[in-house]
Parts: sequence; structure tokens; C-alpha cells
Amino acid sequence: MVSSLDFVSLGISPALVKRLKNIGISIPTEVQKEVIPVVFEDKNLIVQSPTGTGKTLAYLLPLLEKLNVETKEVEVLVLVPSRELAFQVVRVIQMLVKDLQAVSLTGGADRKRQLQNLKEKPKIAVGTPGRVLELFQQKKLNGQVLRTIVVDEVDKMMSAGFMGDVVAILKKTLWSRQVLFFSATIPREVLNKASELMEQPHFILINSAGSIPVEIKHLYFMCERSKKLVTLERLFNILHPQRALVFITRPEGVVSLAGLLKERGYQAEGLHSDLSQNRRKNMLQAFREGKVSVLVTTDLLARGMDIAGVDYVFNFDLPADAKHYLHRVGRTGRAGKTGTAITLVPENQKFILYRMARDLGITLEQMGLDGQRVFSVKYRRRK
Repeated sequence: MVSSLDFVSLGISPALVKRLKNIGISIPTEVQKEVIPVVFEDKNLIVQSPTGTGKTLAYLLPLLEKLNVETKEVEVLVLVPSRELAFQVVRVIQMLVKDLQAVSLTGGADRKRQLQNLKEKPKIAVGTPGRVLELFQQKKLNGQVLRTIVVDEVDKMMSAGFMGDVVAILKKTLWSRQVLFFSATIPREVLNKASELMEQPHFILINSAGSIPVEIKHLYFMCERSKKLVTLERLFNILHPQRALVFITRPEGVVSLAGLLKERGYQAEGLHSDLSQNRRKNMLQAFREGKVSVLVTTDLLARGMDIAGVDYVFNFDLPADAKHYLHRVGRTGRAGKTGTAITLVPENQKFILYRMARDLGITLEQMGLDGQRVFSVKYRRRK
């Protein structure tokens, strides 16, 4: 029964359905079919669904329909772990409803401008926990009028760095408000904490949640650290990625690697936490528009970012663990499209990569380089 539903039968208005079609979306994903009716019923929710399955629209569409445009209060608060994800959610809202006020409230941004935006009486606020809690404490936000709180990427948000602020924010709101938790992975500690933060949560666990879309190919090249830049450059020249993300471990290496790639003629930029809010925002926009084809970053960008057309993800450095691999490579192969994840790994770290693959249930393929050709090591002919 659920499989035959379209957006209209889920309760989404013709105006929003038209907007969705304008951005190339006409059929709801599985998580959207499951979530939208429950959000309309004002139930509390904990949703686990794989990366790239459309979780943002799953909560935004019904919440947009439920807004009371006659009031001048913030009704919906969306908590996210990064400025980039906040910008993205606001951007989606603006694409769906042109005349709706939505404000981004993030740390490291111009506080005066955010306060001015709050005076415009937005209906939806999207922010990072630290800044949002600060605004609550200064009585610039009123938790008593919030009807719904969404905690996106909840596994990250309930980690040690964010948990205190998230819990404090939720405790400043009425118990009768709706709380929605979303993530690709829901750790046990989140489930244990949920009973303190919401009443009788409804659980939706989409099959293969916490796994990687099957549309992604997972390749790796044996490569010592000193040869990684040369290998990456050769791969760019052979594969010609349209839009590539390159992940490294240390933030201080972002500018260096991006600079070296620019010197070699690639349209590359480095996204890191020391950049101003506007610089980061403009860089992401340039990447979306194809003005930048290679974006070097750390795991800052691996959470929840939905950038259309990323055909390659390169792990220049090995991720810290399977969860980081999941979120990194989930930037490609989104919404049913194909993608390729390539990891450059030294011999002494190969076992770590295979352990991640085992934990995630994915198949790795070792590749090699020969002149201007990429080949599978398994099928290489012996001379």
C-alpha cells in the first residue's frame, strides 16, 4: 500500500508538488512515504534511514504544510551539526516556498545580522546547538511557542560535543511539542536518552539504514603517503570527474592540498572551519554551480550535505572509522544515482580499510594505474 503513494496522496499540496517537480522530484522515497503521514499526525519520531534517501524533505514537506502563517512566532526549530548543513536546509526551504521566512542561526556567523533576521518574524529557524542555546538564554528565542523540533544527524548531535546543548534546548520547550530525530545511524545511547526528551516516540527504521547505497562503487589504490598527490592527479586526468570531493584528516592540510591542485590547473578550493561564513557559503555555491570542480575538505562536509552531481569521492586520507567512511562516501550515489568512492591507502593501513568494509557490508575492489589506464588488479593479465 505504501509503495503506491505519491506526494498528493501523502497530503502534500499541489503548490508544493509543483515546486518539487521544478527541482526534479516527482516520486517520494521510501523514508518520505513512511515519515510524512506520521509527522502530520503530530507524533514524536526517531527515524533511521540510509544517507541520500531524502530525509530532509521527509520532515520539511509536512512541517511546511502544518505552519500557521497567521502567527508571527517561530514554530519549527531544526538543529544541525554544522553551518553548511544549516545553509543547505534553509536553501531547500527557500526553493520550496519562496515567500516563507527562514533564518539560519549558527556559530561563527554575524550575530547582529541573525538578530535582525529574527526580527523579521521567521516561521522556521535552522541552527547549530551552541548559537541556538545562546539565543534562548538571552531570550531572543522563545521555546514555549515552538511546535516542532527536528534534530538532524542525531547521532552526531547527541555526541559529547553537542549533547549538553541539545538537551538544554529541548528542556526549554513545552513537553507537548513534537520532536523528530533523524540520522543514517541511531546509536543505542540516543535511544536510551530519547525517553527523557520526548513522549512515546514512533520508530521508523528503513531497511539497510546505517549502510551505504548499492549505487556506489568502492575502489582503492595502494599508495604510500609521498605518492598520493601524484596518484590523485593521475586519477583526475584519467577519470575526469565532473564534481569531486577530496577528504583529508587534518584541517591544516586542506589549504595546502587545494593550493597544490590549483597550481596544477584544477578548479579546486579548500573548505575548512577557519573560513568566514560567507566564504564557506560562496564556496559551496560555486561547487554546486560547477565553477569549482574539486572541493578539498575534512569530515566537516561529510554530514548531511546534499550536493547534486558529486560523481567521485576521494579518501585522500583513510577515514577514522566505518561511520566516517559511511558519511564521507554518502555524498555521492544519492537519490538513486551512481557514484564512485576511491580510497588511497598505504600497505600498512589496508587491513583497516578492509575492516571498515566488513563492518559496512560493502565490497572493495583493488585498482591499479598503468599509463593512462585504470585497471582492476584482480583481472590484470600476467605477462
